[in-house]
Amino acid sequence: MKDQVFAVGYRRLPGGRPRRWAPWPIARTALALAWRKRSTKLGVVLCAMSLFGHGMALAAQVLAQRLAGSRGELMEGVMRGIVCDVHSTLASFIGVQMLACAFLLAMVAAGLVAEDRRTGAMELYFSRPLRRHDYVAGKLLAAGLVPAATLVLPFALLWLFAIGMAPPAAAGELWGLLLPGLLGALVAAATLTATILGLSALGERGRTVGVIYVVGMLVLTSLGDELPDNGHRWAGYLSPLRNVQTVADAALDAGGSGLLLQLLTSRPETNPSLALAVVCLLALIALGLGVLLWRVRTEVAG
Repeated sequence: MKDQVFAVGYRRLPGGRPRRWAPWPIARTALALAWRKRSTKLGVVLCAMSLFGHGMALAAQVLAQRLAGSRGELMEGVMRGIVCDVHSTLASFIGVQMLACAFLLAMVAAGLVAEDRRTGAMELYFSRPLRRHDYVAGKLLAAGLVPAATLVLPFALLWLFAIGMAPPAAAGELWGLLLPGLLGALVAAATLTATILGLSALGERGRTVGVIYVVGMLVLTSLGDELPDNGHRWAGYLSPLRNVQTVADAALDAGGSGLLLQLLTSRPETNPSLALAVVCLLALIALGLGVLLWRVRTEVAG
């Protein structure tokens, strides 16, 4: 047998294992490790509570539409002032859920790059034939799946819930909300993903990055709410949450929030210029991705 092996020499085994897409194992490992932490489960519960609150508001709005349709225009106006409309609830969900998702991302994705640098895992990654863009794609996939599962997908579920409960006369109007609403949710998801990875690329400890991320988001939101009230309108564009809410309201043609939604959630304010809000969000996304690419290139070159 040995003589036959030496005579034939080495050759590949027939039917070898198929090549896997390199970014998926990176993302799957990161998400599996994050799910073991209790803080991650707490963040999921926080997102679920926001979803439940907006689902209750949608149910109340659809039932109010059914009741007001049989009582005349006066009753419809009163009901709209109390529970508002589906447009505003879906737009409010994007802004409120973005803040809840930021807490969850701080627990899941804050250490995606920072911990690799601290523990030397990046050297292990690139000791194999792994390309830089595969590593970046894996980290983007790991971070992006979190808002996709807790913000984009729940938005679609809320829309389906509203379509299923709405009376036939109102259901036709709701069909046009899906694509604009998904666009607003995707903008929020892209903003969260790019910013958390950019900050993680600058830090060296996941816990520190997570704290800085949450505190920074809250501080920018607070400044964006208070400074415009004192005459500094430009300060509102410093808040990513306020910019995303501006985009969501414009996409879904949302109005006020109503008394019920004000009791259930704390809806972010909006900025006066949609174009400037979009520019600020695109610049923030580009900055986060640019920092991530710069850090990975620097680490690999070193």
